[in-house]
Amino acid sequence: MLASIFITGGYNTVRNPERVAHLTEPVVAKLRASVPGAENVVPSDAVLATRINGGVQVVAGSLLAIGKFPRASALALAGSIVPTTIAGHAFWEVDDPAQKAQQRVQFFKNLSILGGLLIAAVDTEGKPSVAWRGRQAAHQAAGAVSSALPSSSEGSNAASSFKSTLSSVVDAAKEQGAHLSEVAKERGPELAEAAKERGATLAEAAREHGPVVADALREQGGDLSRRAQKRAAKAARKAQAQFA
Repeated sequence: MLASIFITGGYNTVRNPERVAHLTEPVVAKLRASVPGAENVVPSDAVLATRINGGVQVVAGSLLAIGKFPRASALALAGSIVPTTIAGHAFWEVDDPAQKAQQRVQFFKNLSILGGLLIAAVDTEGKPSVAWRGRQAAHQAAGAVSSALPSSSEGSNAASSFKSTLSSVVDAAKEQGAHLSEVAKERGPELAEAAKERGATLAEAAREHGPVVADALREQGGDLSRRAQKRAAKAARKAQAQFA
């Protein structure tokens, strides 16, 4: 319904642009003179400019009516209605009271239509806009990072627990070290005295039994030597008998 007035009005303007070209000419001249770069976009011929504006209204109105590119179409129609309103309904320039009142009505009617087009241009049909989705993504990312990091209370509790455990280990090591040192001090002289006593006993036994052990070794060594000599002579005689 919003597009219907643009389709019908634009179609009539394309077919007969001369009907309103005299109203478009001063607007075209002002645009080309006041807007930078407008002379490269807006044609100097008022009839051609009127026909182009009508064509934009027909195409954009048709797209809006069938729901194709509705936001872009509504924005294009909003841009086309501004020069049309200024050119055809400049009530402030009319002297006749009746004509002025009529043009005022037409002006505010177009202003209302412009408001509807701007609403359609920003309507997302219930879908989140790109800006909203970007903000939501940023909030979600910030929330994920915050949840992954420990809070200040959790961090202080963990640090306090670690410090307490480390202190307990150090204290236990100190206690065990002191205990071992005390035991070593107490038992040290006793162990040294026992080592001296055992050492003296072993030395005395070695002095007493040393000659006996030596004589036994000499006797056993001589006996073993004589046995070895006898067996060697016997083996030699047997070998000579076999090879003779």
